[in-house]
Amino acid sequence: MAQAFHCFLSHNSSDKPGVRTLKAALAALGLRCWLDEEQLRPGLPWLSLLEDGIRACGAVAVCIGADGIGPWEREEMDAALRLAVCDRGLPVIPVLLPGAPAKPALPLMLAGRGWVDLRPGLTAAGLDGLVFGILGRRPGEAPALVGMAPEAELPSETRFIDEVLERLWSEPNLLLLAQEDRPIHDGPHAALTVLRRHAQSRFGPERCLHLVPPRAAEAADQAEFLGTLSRQAGLSEPARSAAALRSWLDGRLAGGELFILVSGLGKCSLDDRTRLAGVLSGLFDSAGDRLKVVLAGGLELAEMKYIHSATLSLLIAAVPLPWPELNTGDLMTIAARPPFALTVPAETAAELLAAAGGHPRLVLDGLRLLKDGRPWPACLQDLRLSSQIAAHFSVLGQDPGRAAALLGLLDQDDLGPYRDWIKDPLLRRLYWTNLLRADGVPARARLVWRCAAVREAGLRVLT
Repeated sequence: MAQAFHCFLSHNSSDKPGVRTLKAALAALGLRCWLDEEQLRPGLPWLSLLEDGIRACGAVAVCIGADGIGPWEREEMDAALRLAVCDRGLPVIPVLLPGAPAKPALPLMLAGRGWVDLRPGLTAAGLDGLVFGILGRRPGEAPALVGMAPEAELPSETRFIDEVLERLWSEPNLLLLAQEDRPIHDGPHAALTVLRRHAQSRFGPERCLHLVPPRAAEAADQAEFLGTLSRQAGLSEPARSAAALRSWLDGRLAGGELFILVSGLGKCSLDDRTRLAGVLSGLFDSAGDRLKVVLAGGLELAEMKYIHSATLSLLIAAVPLPWPELNTGDLMTIAARPPFALTVPAETAAELLAAAGGHPRLVLDGLRLLKDGRPWPACLQDLRLSSQIAAHFSVLGQDPGRAAALLGLLDQDDLGPYRDWIKDPLLRRLYWTNLLRADGVPARARLVWRCAAVREAGLRVLT
């Protein structure tokens, strides 16, 4: 998995000089290391930045010197060990610095992990062992090909997946509406792949289904639709009706809980979305106390709440849970991946994130401009020229009445209270096309424009 940094250097503040020397030695071997004094931006909540830093690293080195583990270092170590329980591929490496005791008193959970002994100094053998622990290979060795398939696990998405899995334990019925317009991964949304893998480990592969309706251009009729879903559900022969498919799924539930991940709803036809929602609603009615359902949809699914809410009880019970907002650690991770391969300091990442309002397309636009060598102020200023944002407003402004309403909204800083379900059709569309966001604590959140660049793009297109 691509990471913004190879290793997080957790340390006692009294060992800062030695850790600086260690960081420089690792940098000479081609490793990027996260060090608090370089990455914690003044004026920002540093506890959350520490957490993002740990999640943005492929390994954590717990450095131990003469004074042992410091108070904040212990907090970082505990967080890394908790994360390693969920992600067994995360190395948490005890590193004995020069001056560390002959018999260091390591916490029990840390002592069970193989340590790296640098007490004799930063020798070639010692650094070789540390690089092996961080990368899984010796310096100069080619990366292993095992496990190289792309997985998302940006810092914010890792927390998002943890939240979904926690809900699967605590709530008998779960419906997830996830915003699909997040173009930060190649191929299918990797966070869904990770979510599915974790669900399989909890429920068992045979108890997890992934239903993807055929695209609008591929589904000729109901038979094709039912045939596609029947294969995905494991039927030996295609179901002849929605009722037959529902009956099959109900039978699968008889042996215990069934986890169903439904994705791609934004790319199928309205008829097929209605058919599938009807199948799931009927299943929900008959076995809702035993069913775990995750739906990853978008604007089209949100609008079905109002178009069909009288008959689709599954949507009536739904609580939308969009993809989390990008954070500084996410942006640094994205920047480090191809095609950018940029090392972006936390301060620069925070500045770009604020200018883009967290909009993924604008973040990518900013990184492309930076990669192309544009001066940093121009990178931020040119976000307002985004063709993607302009296209949204061009489509919305084709209706003269709606264009006038949009101009009125563009003149406002506050567009009213945010609710799980946005009733106003125009506000709902602006939100699900990622032009608006919810600002503030959940109970008192307000709808606001993502950033000045979005508003400027809208005004440029509509005036």
